[in-house]
Amino acid sequence: MSIDYSDMAFPKPGKKKKLKKHKKSILKTERGTCYLCARLNNDYRNQYTEEHHVLFGSGMREKSEEEGLKVNLCLKHHREGPEAVHNNQAIRIELCRIAQEEYEKTHTHSEWMGTFKKNYLEEEDAES
Repeated sequence: MSIDYSDMAFPKPGKKKKLKKHKKSILKTERGTCYLCARLNNDYRNQYTEEHHVLFGSGMREKSEEEGLKVNLCLKHHREGPEAVHNNQAIRIELCRIAQEEYEKTHTHSEWMGTFKKNYLEEEDAES
């Protein structure tokens, strides 16, 4: 039995919103293993992790999602603690640099600059 909603005061819309496809991360990360714990401390134990979009703000989160620039991070490295990417600019920039290096393995530097507008590899050269 089907109900006809067309003559009701608030009819249901005909089409549903199309869901975006989420690309798999291009960074070697697994759910349950913190990317930074593994990379910095060689700690691969299974723990609670949250998905972090490497580039965020001003529409970059969506671009980060589209290009697979996301990692799984434990709370200590994501939101809580002195080494959290949302609290520590040096670690956040390091993660952006790693993401750019991975992206440029399959794309050109011009494509990175056209999409993300900032060169994180250059900052490394300036610090040296």
